[in-house]
Amino acid sequence: MISYMDLVQQCFYLSTDWHWDNTYERILETPRNLLQFPIPNGVKITVSSRNTENNYSSINISQVDRLEGSLSYLMSSANLDEYYQPSRTLPISRVLHGYRDILSQLSSSNDLKKSNKPFLLYGKMYFPSQFLEGMLIKRFSPNYQLIVKFVNTPKLNKLTQPTSIFTFYLQRQTENCAHDFIYSTRENLFGFRCLYHLDFLASNSQINPMKKSDSSSPKLTSKSIQNPSKLSAGCELWYAAGNVSPGMSVAARYTTCIDSMRYLDNLPTYTSGLVHSTLNPYLSGHHKQNGKKVLRSLPYAISSIHPLTFTIAANPLLGTFESTYAIKSDALFKGDNYHGNNGISYMGKMGIVLSSKYQFNMYSYDSDLVLGAQILRSKLTFTNTNEPVHKVEEEIPGKTLHKYPPNTKPFNPYQLDQQHIIHKLSHISQHNIVYKASDEEYAKNNVAAAEPNQSPQSHRNLPLTSFSKDLTNIEQEQKEEYISSLKVSGSITKQNLRVAWEGKFYEWFVSSGASIDMRGIGSGPRVLKYGIEFAYNS
Repeated sequence: MISYMDLVQQCFYLSTDWHWDNTYERILETPRNLLQFPIPNGVKITVSSRNTENNYSSINISQVDRLEGSLSYLMSSANLDEYYQPSRTLPISRVLHGYRDILSQLSSSNDLKKSNKPFLLYGKMYFPSQFLEGMLIKRFSPNYQLIVKFVNTPKLNKLTQPTSIFTFYLQRQTENCAHDFIYSTRENLFGFRCLYHLDFLASNSQINPMKKSDSSSPKLTSKSIQNPSKLSAGCELWYAAGNVSPGMSVAARYTTCIDSMRYLDNLPTYTSGLVHSTLNPYLSGHHKQNGKKVLRSLPYAISSIHPLTFTIAANPLLGTFESTYAIKSDALFKGDNYHGNNGISYMGKMGIVLSSKYQFNMYSYDSDLVLGAQILRSKLTFTNTNEPVHKVEEEIPGKTLHKYPPNTKPFNPYQLDQQHIIHKLSHISQHNIVYKASDEEYAKNNVAAAEPNQSPQSHRNLPLTSFSKDLTNIEQEQKEEYISSLKVSGSITKQNLRVAWEGKFYEWFVSSGASIDMRGIGSGPRVLKYGIEFAYNS
């Protein structure tokens, strides 16, 4: 579970248009979250608060062998009202360590100009040990940022001396690459990280589904629509001048990041006038883009393709090689009998993430296979089927729609069609891909195709793009419906098992888990680590 200060730091990055995922340090974030997730140790309670508009504080108390704790303070010059939420309204998906949906490109807003080169200050003190750590983040331009971190170790006994370690990060980010220049006072460590992106299937033109295609129609570039897949590759180089020790690693990541709602807005619409024509129903000779025929199909069908992430990483000096694979899927479930109540039906959503990692050392020939899974559960929605429902029917050319209005005000039939389409598309996962329907499938699912005499002009008056924001809001609400997460991972060679559960109890986030050695010393498994953590913020 993400700590409170990390959550505030992410809000700072969002408000200033800086993508923390766009760096080589996080290229293996998804397999780490699914296979090497942290396990709470002992009992831990964290209470945090937003004191003022720009100040945040947090106190933490834990009990393992002895009572310990920490006190944190953070100040941000940027206004975080748009992204900061208390735990009462904060969706659990914001604090879960799980599958990462990689952002496709850096946006270019004016928030940086409004906040006048924002900065962030953070400090944390541990007690009773009195360890100190701090951080400064300073933005110089939309593409450059400086991070300074320090750790201070107090004098523990007469034989030790207090030490302070400073680490400097100069970061540069663009749409296609990211660079980090690093220096640490410990061993005079110099480092360099780079990450480059390659986007596939980028859409270079926009087809408005409800308007005629002409030369004056707006173009859709890779900056304005999320690309369906991305290949990222990079490396890191290290050199410790104090002990003359080098280090390096290389990694690559392939991920799919489908935004189906934006694809639905930009897909062309199947015109019913072409259904019974002799032309190919998926090609329109009357609409052309750059001299080519335009595809015409209704974006209602969803494929079974799910988002996936594939990574490979290698350390040539140590001879290690690893590859990981993760795939995510969503599923709806419903029932007509809830605990014996025949009149109450229920519906919910479940997310499943499967992941695996294979490790190999070319020098020792040691290998290991790690498997993991995450199950996300949503809250149930109930419907009383015994209550009478009054239908109001409204005839529309070519179809009959049924409306359940909250009042008796007159309504527009085209508004009904919009609501009907919203209802149909509200269950679309953000990661699914729209595919092209066949003739039989189209005639079966689209009522408008049954009317051969219907004019195509009647559909052009239905502005799908006008309510794309509503579809996005529905999709966001579905994202926030997850209330718990269960993660399990295990190593075949080491024979260990990790289990973690994260959920929300009223206004508190709860995280618990255990690490188990299946071989054990005696006859049975041995619990290595277990604990529970509570977090609240206002």
